[in-house]
Amino acid sequence: MVRDRSVFTEAEQETIRHAASQILAHPAFRASERSTRLFRYLLERALLSDDEVLKERRIGHEVFGREISYDTSDDPIVRNAASDTRKRLRQYDAEAGSGLPVHILLGPGGYALEFRFEQAVEHPAEKVAEVASVLPEALPAARPPRATGLARPGGSKLPWWIAAVATAACILFGLAFFWERQELRSGVTALSDNPLWSPMLNSGKEIFVCLGHAGNTDPQEAPTNPTSVAMQRITITDLKAYTNISGFLQMNRQNFQMRTDNQTTLLDLRDRPTVLIGIGNNQWALRLTSNLRYHFDFSHADPKNPQRAVSIVDSEHPGQTSWIVRSGLNATTDSDYAIAGRLLDPVTGGLILYVAGAGTVGTQVASEFVTQSAFLTRLPESLKNPRTNIQVVLKTPIVGGIPGKPEVLATHVY
Repeated sequence: MVRDRSVFTEAEQETIRHAASQILAHPAFRASERSTRLFRYLLERALLSDDEVLKERRIGHEVFGREISYDTSDDPIVRNAASDTRKRLRQYDAEAGSGLPVHILLGPGGYALEFRFEQAVEHPAEKVAEVASVLPEALPAARPPRATGLARPGGSKLPWWIAAVATAACILFGLAFFWERQELRSGVTALSDNPLWSPMLNSGKEIFVCLGHAGNTDPQEAPTNPTSVAMQRITITDLKAYTNISGFLQMNRQNFQMRTDNQTTLLDLRDRPTVLIGIGNNQWALRLTSNLRYHFDFSHADPKNPQRAVSIVDSEHPGQTSWIVRSGLNATTDSDYAIAGRLLDPVTGGLILYVAGAGTVGTQVASEFVTQSAFLTRLPESLKNPRTNIQVVLKTPIVGGIPGKPEVLATHVY
């Protein structure tokens, strides 16, 4: 069933927002800030159930900063962005296949998103109400029990359909209770109060996410393979970390904006909560965290050095050299190291949360540490004070290129 401007249930809105976060994390959208901005705008308008037809001039003004009276025939930015967004949505939909709970597309000739749900999205409580609606309005009053037992005369029992419906209702009530318990257990409804995140999520400001960027590894490939170019702009581990962070922010209904570090200025970071992803390829992460107690040492990371390595250094114990990842010729590693932290930065004036790894999976693991309730619930309550800073050094085993559960090696709260 295809729907455009409609009133969505709360469950449908959650499904749409989760699907949108996956779309925005796809390389097809990461490569186009223009399509990302337009898609976010159209999505929010759709979720607001705004029946007003979206006009090209209004979109140009509200999304791309054009004058309210600009000439759309001379400046086709909205039409071009819409055409590009349609193609990228179709590309994502084709690659994702038929298993998506909802397909989001932009139809031709307009600016209203279309939503095709594979099946009805319902809250368990809605199912209970549905079953309850078929129950009789009132059951006959129960007869007093006879001395001979509970059986009715002739051994007759309640009609089977009443028993079946009553049983189904009980089961669905149980499922509703279980679903609510699972939602609470997952932390989705409680993480906004977590000490690490609460000062940022409750700031009332949009969160800025800054990713490190990767240079072109094969210049000959760039003109012929746009997908490859997109992947070169963001490394795989940073992309996975961004997916974790953006999914977490979406579940907590937090507005955010993303740019790569080479597109970010100090003005973007000033006086707002920020998330920095990556380190060796993120100039802002390097600048703002290099003077902290735990920091990365790239002095032996020259690609021409056959013994190249990246390590985490403890400024208070500089002789400690065990937190190191080697990546030189014939180097093998069965573990990676990372830092997850938060600080109130004096340069930007805002809270900065950062996740960074020494090797190929460290950044991803650090992002899991700051977004999963199993780890977040262990952090100190003192972090609810935005002036309290923290650094956590992590280690993760690697088996077949897949990271394992992170282990906390050191914590510094200051």
